[in-house]
Amino acid sequence: MEFDLIKSFGDGENQVDYGFAFGDDRQKILLIKAGQGGSIYGYRNKYLKLACEMRELCGFSVVCASTPSSDISQMAQFAEVIKSEFEIGGHTQIYFMGMSMGASIGCIGRSLFPEISRFLLVNPPLMINTTRICRSAKAFDGDMMTFVFGSLDPSAHLAGLLKLHERENMHVVVVPGQDHHFSRNEFRLIELMKLLNSEDKLK
Repeated sequence: MEFDLIKSFGDGENQVDYGFAFGDDRQKILLIKAGQGGSIYGYRNKYLKLACEMRELCGFSVVCASTPSSDISQMAQFAEVIKSEFEIGGHTQIYFMGMSMGASIGCIGRSLFPEISRFLLVNPPLMINTTRICRSAKAFDGDMMTFVFGSLDPSAHLAGLLKLHERENMHVVVVPGQDHHFSRNEFRLIELMKLLNSEDKLK
């Protein structure tokens, strides 16, 4: 199990790595943004495993990005990298899944990558950039934005701030018994995909 292609941009502490898993359909793209300091592989290869599962089960092409810092401009670079590797057109579906700081970067920086239509934002640290995250959630006019918190995550008690903005295309979900890393009870990240792409009935 390995990525089909790995690209790196930047130097030293600012280097961002991108791992590509190409599926049968290059017009269905899932982007995964790690938490701060996280690699393209994730703890115990959880991002690589999810990329391979989405490729094999659903035909998605998946791109995982490391997150060396909290710099929002990483979303602009992400957009450039994707557009250099895929032909993006009117029928391209681009979905984004961010973990922790990766979720915050995706939420706040979404205008830097407007082709993304759906966001799954897992345990963004609401103690940081609370106002900017809530403002972005309130203003979101895409297909879907879903925030997911483990009930044991430090930010779960602040999820109510986002619930104030819930509507047809913006939801907040709290998963009982899960922590910041969604690693308890052998939880598999693919279980969250049904929240991202329910029409395809991903399991």
